[in-house]
Amino acid sequence: MPVPLYQCLIFGKPTLQQFEALNATIMKSMEDFGLKLGDHFTITDGYGDHFVETTPAVALFFGAPGATFPEHANLLRLSIPVIPLVSHLHNVSAELPECLWPINALALNTGDSNLVKPAGSALQCLGLLPAQRRVFVSYRRSDSRDAAVQLFEELSARQFDVFLDTHSVGVAKNFQAMLWHRLCDSDVVVMLDTPGFFDSRWTRAEWGRATDKHISMLQVLWPGHKPSRFSALATPLQLDEDDLVDKCFTDAVVEAIALRVEVLRSKSVAVRHANIAGHLRSSIERLGGKVEGVGQRRTILLNMPSGAPLVAHPSVGVPTAVTLHEAVREGDERPAVVVYDHVGLSDDWMTHLEWLGTNFKPVKWIRSRQAGWDLSELEGI
Repeated sequence: MPVPLYQCLIFGKPTLQQFEALNATIMKSMEDFGLKLGDHFTITDGYGDHFVETTPAVALFFGAPGATFPEHANLLRLSIPVIPLVSHLHNVSAELPECLWPINALALNTGDSNLVKPAGSALQCLGLLPAQRRVFVSYRRSDSRDAAVQLFEELSARQFDVFLDTHSVGVAKNFQAMLWHRLCDSDVVVMLDTPGFFDSRWTRAEWGRATDKHISMLQVLWPGHKPSRFSALATPLQLDEDDLVDKCFTDAVVEAIALRVEVLRSKSVAVRHANIAGHLRSSIERLGGKVEGVGQRRTILLNMPSGAPLVAHPSVGVPTAVTLHEAVREGDERPAVVVYDHVGLSDDWMTHLEWLGTNFKPVKWIRSRQAGWDLSELEGI
């Protein structure tokens, strides 16, 4: 069996249904990233038969009365993160062993039968999903302002980083530039699709640019409203008359939106990563180089036309100094590049990235849509 790139370890007392649901959801998310069970990742009850100490791993502990965790000391030694899962946050001391009490636990939601949120948390710990869960609310003010503000507050309370135009742009900032910049950094766009949504040039532009950036969209359709032919790529959520009260969503609809966003987030990041990787692959092959394979944390192993090795780190969304840190933290001595989609990023941020590139020599920046242009300058690094 090949050494996996990722390992998911399950401890505690999951029910059979929970174990199977978590397996299925993690497998689906991994497949979205082009990763195969056995070849690239493993999901095991405990350590399993092929645990590798040096391979990135995450542990999920299903709490229950009387559950013990003798493996915790070894996981701590290996710096493997543990996600404690409980039926309710009030039950932490009753369902978790004392060694896990200091760790922030995740309460299982009865409406999340597929365990989407625990699976997403596991992928975050493995570095496959960004730590921040960014959502962009697209709406027409004259049609759905109350519902948009409600969604901003409710998703923020659920630890999403939500962009809403009236709440998220600071004073003296270039409003439109900031809007497009934050759109580029979003995992999912929630479209409040009222009958007049596509009558606004601004919402049409938001939809079009989200499509160009391959950002997944959740289309919340108002009662009786049919989706436009323009929005065929969005995931629809049709509302009934009873789902809106005084122009706001019911609690059940808010929960449904939050869960759908969690599902779409993994797919969106995977598609955007694949798009960046595709630009990179076609560019390096046109230059006479080749892709050797994939590495840990979604890296792509390249050979330049001269035969020199290169490790590419595709960055979904807006790259930061943290992106550079992640590109060098493994101690790999091969030259490294961060590949990102620069279209839509603000001028101020592009100036910041240029400054980072000038002052931080070990890693170079590559614009995915101009990868061939940028890669042609890298021979000899």
